[in-house]
Amino acid sequence: MKKLLVMVKRRLFIIVIVLQLLFLAVMAGLNYVVEEFGDVIYLETEPYDPRDVFYGDYVNLNYTVENIHPSYWFGSEKVKRNKVINVLLKPDERGLYVVKAASDKSLEPQGKEVVIRARYLYKDHQNVRHVTYGINRYYIEEGTGENFNTINENMVVTIALSPWGQKKILKVEKMD
Repeated sequence: MKKLLVMVKRRLFIIVIVLQLLFLAVMAGLNYVVEEFGDVIYLETEPYDPRDVFYGDYVNLNYTVENIHPSYWFGSEKVKRNKVINVLLKPDERGLYVVKAASDKSLEPQGKEVVIRARYLYKDHQNVRHVTYGINRYYIEEGTGENFNTINENMVVTIALSPWGQKKILKVEKMD
């Protein structure tokens, strides 16, 4: 009986170790799967000057699609802060994605449109709703921060969107 209990504990221990390793492999692999199978979109940023000595070299990105004007809002009037909402984006004539609609309900994309999840922040005095996509910080190679002087320039950010909602910044470059 004691021998059987030791065998069961040993097998359970091995199963737990294997599951942990499998979990780590899946987490690492998901990052690469987003790039391979996700939709690639291009978003325009607004000028912003980040300065923070504690975080190293990074670019803080403020997207134009984070401001949802009243004509694009099709959701409830009272939305709580940090609620997950859906934003329907469509490409414009330059190939950059702009807001077509936003709601706290589901939205259906057609053609090249995509739905991206965002967190609702607030509504300002002009009824513009502000959201965040959770991809506002892009870390760059140490010492290259001066190449990303975003004070007076708009930039284009290439983003991969997975079918399950994960987002990843692929590239940040100055707008032509």
